[in-house]
Amino acid sequence: MHLRGMVFFMFFLLRSEVESLDIKNNYYKKRVYCPYCSKIQLKKLDSNKFYNKYQCWNKNCEYKDVPFVVLNLYIQNEDYFDDICDICQKHYHREFIVDNNGNILLYFRCNEKLCESNIEPYCYNIRKENWEGKTPKFTLPDEISNFSSLKPSRIEKSTEIIEKIEEQKNDPIEFVSKEFLEQRIYDYAYKIEDIPLLSMDDLEYSNFLEHHQDKVVVLVDMPNFIRTLREYYRRNFEDTLKRAHQLLLEYIENSFYASSNYIIRYFSKPDKDLQIPNKIIINFCTENQDKEYFHLFKILKGARYSDIDNYLIANGVEILERCNIKGFVIVSSDKDYLPVMRIASYKNIKSRIVGINTPEIYEKYNIEGIKFLGIMKFFDS
Repeated sequence: MHLRGMVFFMFFLLRSEVESLDIKNNYYKKRVYCPYCSKIQLKKLDSNKFYNKYQCWNKNCEYKDVPFVVLNLYIQNEDYFDDICDICQKHYHREFIVDNNGNILLYFRCNEKLCESNIEPYCYNIRKENWEGKTPKFTLPDEISNFSSLKPSRIEKSTEIIEKIEEQKNDPIEFVSKEFLEQRIYDYAYKIEDIPLLSMDDLEYSNFLEHHQDKVVVLVDMPNFIRTLREYYRRNFEDTLKRAHQLLLEYIENSFYASSNYIIRYFSKPDKDLQIPNKIIINFCTENQDKEYFHLFKILKGARYSDIDNYLIANGVEILERCNIKGFVIVSSDKDYLPVMRIASYKNIKSRIVGINTPEIYEKYNIEGIKFLGIMKFFDS
């Protein structure tokens, strides 16, 4: 296709907004949806290496005659770019433009009339793979020191769209041709669960307690674990996380002789720097669904997501008090969990804190029966 000499304006979707990780088969796949009605009944109008152009096929869509574009390439720092205006907190209006010189330009513009940022939009050149003019602000993991500044990202918005798609999957459709059939296939291999105890009825609570009887219970503080571990192993962090997971399983088997009789619960949040590690852990849970559970805590507190330590502590105390378990482990370097370990010690339950660093934090308090194991020793060996 020859783009030179064409000028047109369309809405566009970023690649990350239509791409999801197939946690069952461990590869990325695309599921394209209409940005106006969220339906996946689409007709492809055009295609090239830079983008695909679609048109909605849903007869009830208000914009069914308006084409839109889905990018085939990632833009620079896409994972760390948030398309929300810093000033008015509104999503940027998007314009996809192919100019007379064949440049493919993406414009992010605030449309609020009284907002100062609408004067100079952000512009990204797909062909040159760089930002032109004013560059947006990116929040990289290495630069994150104050997490209260984080905002819900477009990935969360995309997740909401996918959830809507899942709800609509069983809607009756009178006629679907072959070219649309693939768009309707979406397989959830693993259900991300709510934090235990928050929304249980009596039966669920009873089953929850029964499920932990006579098992080794491991609770993982994901934000603490991920962020601390990443300070030591910045390169190939995915491989590092896989190794840490394998070492944790080996530790459970060697220390508690529980090669199969255990439960691991991962407690995490949807903060931007945790999203990729979360997907990796979800993949582990998919492969071992009866023993490993992933809990995503999405409750907002002020301008950020609420910390999960109070809820992990509540679950730990409940399990220790109500269940007859063979062992108890918390994976974290947070000293706030020491009172929970004291309860385990008082009840003569073999318990350990598996941390990443700073063993002196625990040794300083010198609580009898509480053992700290630095994960660095596992990696060094």
